[in-house]
Amino acid sequence: MKPPSGTAAPAVAHHGPKNRSARDEGWRRALHVASGAIGPLATAVGSRVATPAFAALVVLACTAEAARFRWPWARAKLDRLAGGLFRPNEGSTVSGAATLALGYALAWWLFPVTVAERAILVAALADPMAAMVGSRFGGGRRKSWAGAAACAGTAALLLLFTGLPGATCAGAAVVAAAVELVPWRGADNISIPVGVGAVLWWMA
Repeated sequence: MKPPSGTAAPAVAHHGPKNRSARDEGWRRALHVASGAIGPLATAVGSRVATPAFAALVVLACTAEAARFRWPWARAKLDRLAGGLFRPNEGSTVSGAATLALGYALAWWLFPVTVAERAILVAALADPMAAMVGSRFGGGRRKSWAGAAACAGTAALLLLFTGLPGATCAGAAVVAAAVELVPWRGADNISIPVGVGAVLWWMA
């Protein structure tokens, strides 16, 4: 039915795939940043609590991944519970949430507490910053030099803020940027905390 002559048609709000995708990516990045609280929290409760807690986190993540791959109903339920946490292409691959849980756990298990805490914080903040800057200034590529530079800058500033020497911060920032460029999806969730932790431990 056409509107009366001289009357403007009512505006229709569009919430298409692009809007949902941008909202979901923002939600993922916010959760990624918030996950950095795991590092200080683990330090606060101590190794006797944190070490088995990280083991439980990895077991939970692996169980959820196995259920997603094996049973469609489990995948649908987890997708609803996650509320946009999983990307469409993660239906047949390991999710970023699972690789991040493994990366944090490896950093905690491999390095001293203070090193692991910093490595987790860098992974939580530098990787989302790389994604945000790279998507805007990296020519639309998933991995870009603009994103790597953002990753390095964020890592260096964060580590300087924790009181580490400039040379140590620079070395860890370079490694963070280098491993962030690894092309395999989700690999940087493991390579950043482990790589940064290795540099901090070596240069301590």
